[in-house]
Amino acid sequence: MILFISTYNEKVIIGILEKDKLILKKEVISNRSHSLTLVPTIDAIIKEVNITLKDLQEIIVINGPGSFTGVRLGVTVAKTLAYTLKINIKTITSIEAISLSDNSPKKIVIVADNKGKYLGVFENNKLINKIIYLSNTEYHFFIKDYRAYKIISDNLDLEKIVKYLKNIKNINPHLVNPIYIKKIEALNGK
Repeated sequence: MILFISTYNEKVIIGILEKDKLILKKEVISNRSHSLTLVPTIDAIIKEVNITLKDLQEIIVINGPGSFTGVRLGVTVAKTLAYTLKINIKTITSIEAISLSDNSPKKIVIVADNKGKYLGVFENNKLINKIIYLSNTEYHFFIKDYRAYKIISDNLDLEKIVKYLKNIKNINPHLVNPIYIKKIEALNGK
């Protein structure tokens, strides 16, 4: 069994998959209360599927970019579970996860909202720029240059994500880290 964890935006998304098939997915709008929502949602989905934590063989976690606190919380819970249960863990960015989840045209802009916009520009399923963060105003000007691109946001197909990650190496839980794109004032000496 695979446990999927996403906390990069206002939703906590937890999924249980067996091999490549989704068994159950729960989405909870947490209104910036991921710390109160995440673990109870994991507990509820495990009980609903009628398994225990010991039945888990792998954890997949979205490691950002996104909500600073949300991403840290999701990654910390995933790392802790993987380490204590001695199971595999894999990460994927929110931008990659959204891009994999869509049957998209050749030119797309993936947007992950969090006060501003985290985005990546893809052509033929390849990221052609670095993942960046823009304020809503900056995004308004940026996107004018990409009128021919389809804009995709916040759609996660857990089965496609798991299939993609099948051939990706597991990570030592101690080496799993959140990805931060936006400059955080507290981390920049301000």
